[in-house]
Amino acid sequence: MLSYGERARLMLAGLVVRGCNFLLLDEPINHLDVPSRERFEQALAGFDGTVLARDTRRYFISRFANARLGMPRWTLQEQTDTE
Repeated sequence: MLSYGERARLMLAGLVVRGCNFLLLDEPINHLDVPSRERFEQALAGFDGTVLARDTRRYFISRFANARLGMPRWTLQEQTDTE
């Protein structure tokens, strides 16, 4: 009966307790309410390991990023063999 934010914090805490030193996060604050987002950011700020995160929020990126990698927009095109 936990909210999404509570589950996310619980999973993050479990990883840290097990000694995880690398987190791969995809839009980690996307579905969190404001109090959950603040707590998540506090926990992330206290994390001593490496974090690789994909996020579109400039606030989140500017607060936590030491380096950024930009990806241009990709387009999918069908390729056909001409053999």
